[in-house]
Amino acid sequence: MVASSTRTEAFEDGTFIEIPPAAASAAGIDMPLIITAGARQEFVAGDGGDEGGRLRTALSAVAEAVEASPADEVCFVVLAGGLPSGQEPTGADRLIAITEPGDTGGTVMTLMLPDEM
Repeated sequence: MVASSTRTEAFEDGTFIEIPPAAASAAGIDMPLIITAGARQEFVAGDGGDEGGRLRTALSAVAEAVEASPADEVCFVVLAGGLPSGQEPTGADRLIAITEPGDTGGTVMTLMLPDEM
């Protein structure tokens, strides 16, 4: 999915959602960070309030996975047990975080569900 269109197109059609830089930085992630609509729906959005709290928990889990991985890793797996669920579970058992060059060549991190790769 990520390779099938440019990031610009994915933002335009709502597939990608930018995570505010301040939220990423607060979790210790110092690069542009985006989340797919599916991953956001699964782990951040929800029927109740505190979407910001669920986002902080998810970003903290991602930052821990990145920190525990070898320096040259580009794909990080975060098991769902460490992530908040914003609603009834739909079966996602992990979140994938991939670092790669964005449209302008700078490194970006994309959070997605496994079937969105």
